[in-house]
Amino acid sequence: MTRRLTALRAPRPLAALTAALLLGAALTWWLWPHRTAAARVTADDYSGRPSACVAADDSPATATLLQHTWAVVQQAAKDSSVNAQQLAMPAVGAKDAAPYLAGLVAQQCTLLVTVGPAFTAAVPAVAKDAPKTRFVAVAPPGGTDLTGTGATVLTEDQLATRLTDLVHGLPAHR
Repeated sequence: MTRRLTALRAPRPLAALTAALLLGAALTWWLWPHRTAAARVTADDYSGRPSACVAADDSPATATLLQHTWAVVQQAAKDSSVNAQQLAMPAVGAKDAAPYLAGLVAQQCTLLVTVGPAFTAAVPAVAKDAPKTRFVAVAPPGGTDLTGTGATVLTEDQLATRLTDLVHGLPAHR
């Protein structure tokens, strides 16, 4: 009986040593500093496609025109592999709207469509520093001066055809 107990006790130190070695190896691997490359952050359009952006105030007076403009831009963008983006913000005047337009320019909008008096009035201040962005003002209020901005002015009747043509005509790469 003594032999039998001795035979059963002999493998225990070997099993404990094996378990300790495996635990040590696992801890070493887990605690070892792993070098990973830092994530690359860019502000570029990841798809390389042009972007058509619609900017408008969120007032009830421009709601219907904004819905119509957005529907035209979405369909035209879908048909021609163009990214479409909409921004509707509370803006009372050009000073309120200009930072939002500048933000869309910074996001590399290729075509920037404005709807409503505040965003349309902000075009001259933003367009002078955005030579790669084409501006379109939809139904600007009377007296809005877009001289020297290069902006295309469209009436509501021209949305379906002219705006679609402008979106389709965007270059494949900037």
